[in-house]
Amino acid sequence: EVCEDGVDQDCDGLDALGTDADGDGYSECSGDCDDSEPSVNPGAGELCDGVDTNCDGVIPVDEQDGDGDGLAFCNGDCDDGDSTVYLNAPELCDGLDNDCDGVTPVDEQDSDGDGALICLGDCDDNDPSVGPSMTEICDGVDNDCDGVVDNGFDVDDDGVTVCAGDCDDTDSTVNPGAAELCDGLDNDCDGSLSPEELDADGDGVTGCEGDCDDADVTVYPGAPEVCEDGIDQDCSGADDTTEDLDGDGYSSCAGDCDDADAGINPGVEELCDGLDNDCDGVLGSEELDEDGDGILLCEGDCNDADATIYPGAPEVCLDSIDQDCDGFDAAGADLDEDGYTDCEGDCDDGEPSVYPGAEELCDGLDNDCDGELGALESDLDGDGVTECDGDCDDADPAVNPAAQEICDDGIDNDCSGTDEGCVTIEDSALLASGGGCACDAAGGLPDGSLRSALVLLFGLLGVRRRR
Repeated sequence: EVCEDGVDQDCDGLDALGTDADGDGYSECSGDCDDSEPSVNPGAGELCDGVDTNCDGVIPVDEQDGDGDGLAFCNGDCDDGDSTVYLNAPELCDGLDNDCDGVTPVDEQDSDGDGALICLGDCDDNDPSVGPSMTEICDGVDNDCDGVVDNGFDVDDDGVTVCAGDCDDTDSTVNPGAAELCDGLDNDCDGSLSPEELDADGDGVTGCEGDCDDADVTVYPGAPEVCEDGIDQDCSGADDTTEDLDGDGYSSCAGDCDDADAGINPGVEELCDGLDNDCDGVLGSEELDEDGDGILLCEGDCNDADATIYPGAPEVCLDSIDQDCDGFDAAGADLDEDGYTDCEGDCDDGEPSVYPGAEELCDGLDNDCDGELGALESDLDGDGVTECDGDCDDADPAVNPAAQEICDDGIDNDCSGTDEGCVTIEDSALLASGGGCACDAAGGLPDGSLRSALVLLFGLLGVRRRR
């Protein structure tokens, strides 16, 4: 710009003047690049304001906001190339001093140099082999920081890894803390079997399997017994004898496999009791519990190959399977028209008084289908009469409506409501002669059963006198 020549060479809308408009000692003609601001002139010092204060045509780098975060370096931005770093910025998990306080938080430091920060999941920043990206090895350390030590190295889930001494990580019964079982395995991983698991005599049976003399190959459970030789060959607990100890007609020498039980001998039929009743060495097929549900075929298990099927099992509706062995699949029909189907919990869909929520009646049925009889329907004293049938003391079998009343014992034996008194011989004689007091219904002797008793008493007295 040429001063005061009437021409606006720099196209700022004004001709350069030789006057000092802002009073800072400099005019436009003498180099004042902003004659409206006294702090801007060729002799001014640079300030941290983002302005060319000294009019040299350059804004200093430390006054520029290179990253656009709103602060220049001279305003406290300690890294003007990163917009997440400036004075009082929130700390991020990035290993940087985001807030420019001169300190990187501990959880953002990588002390072990493994490239993982604590805040990014390094669970041990003092061990370079530990971090979220590390591969788990069997060393008792959580190498991959997933919260589980040696995961993947306890295949049998017994809580002990191979590197912790599990000598068979495919069998949960085998680890250093396990108890020795009678299975021929080194369960406790001590390198040896217990003596009871060894078959010293080679008869195929170990001591823990019942061999009562593991030094004699002729002695083991089921071995042929030699009668009265002083040796218990079959490990039954006694040498066989010709004596019939239980009186069932068979001695142990005659094949009685339990001579303490008269119901067990070669001549009886097999029962549904889980015992070898006929001593043939085999349980009846009906006595086996093949599916392990606790119910035998002879006890009503209608499918001994399926553990979900047995009497009383939960029924699954409309699956064509009779889970509870009642002869029917739960059908969803209301056969007794009580408003509930067997699929809705009706435990007896042939009885309309039985359904969920029904009132318990004195009928010996589980009316409300809660799996229990009503409290008053129990016969606690076993006298054959329940409370709801009139037993006035269900803890005493001598007390019920059919019991004989014992006079003057302080107990209402026959549940009539009172303990009845006894009539003396003198009272009986007086009554028989027509004498004595006249008794009214309220205070005197009752008629009926007591009058009959009196007649019987008089008869007995007459017999006694005749003798």
